[in-house]
Amino acid sequence: MSGTITDRVLAMAGIVQACRCVQQIARNGMTDADALTASINSLLVIDADTTEAVYGGRAKLLPGLRLAAKLFDIQQDTESVEVMRYCITVIQLERNLMKNPAMLAEVGNGIENARSQAEHFSTTHTNVLANLAGLYSDTLSTLNPRIMVNGDQVHIGNSENVNRIRSLLLAAIRSAVLWRQKGGTRLQLIFSRKRYLKEINKIILDLN
Repeated sequence: MSGTITDRVLAMAGIVQACRCVQQIARNGMTDADALTASINSLLVIDADTTEAVYGGRAKLLPGLRLAAKLFDIQQDTESVEVMRYCITVIQLERNLMKNPAMLAEVGNGIENARSQAEHFSTTHTNVLANLAGLYSDTLSTLNPRIMVNGDQVHIGNSENVNRIRSLLLAAIRSAVLWRQKGGTRLQLIFSRKRYLKEINKIILDLN
């Protein structure tokens, strides 16, 4: 499946946004509710006509786009470096998932079950997040590289936060799959950085 630079940028923003939410929950016990919802929603969307439809529109990705602009412009502080590390690990993990057809099928079935559950509750209902977190724990968490989440033990020791974090990591993987489907490669992150940054800034400007 081919895509445009815009498609790849939006999918990358999806990865960044989900990873940023993970970081905020692990450190502070909370994150932006709209950003969280957009990430989890993207995990449950099927048959979207466009990349932006996966996320409910470009505006839903604004937090991820803004942080991605910093990352691609190498304006990185300690927090940004940590998010970048999560993103790189997610992209590596997605490749290993694609090499495991049995696990890929299991993840697909699990997401379908969560989608059915969300129809009776809501996308971010505790039951849905617990289901998605269990799916991540049973599948992707067993693959290498492991995503090591750093944070305050008070927050990462809380079961609801753990469920949100694992669900968000699953959403980040989903965005990584989409990014790859739209033509994204790891080499682009090195050699096409300026092109990504130009498109990111253009989308942000249009949204403002």
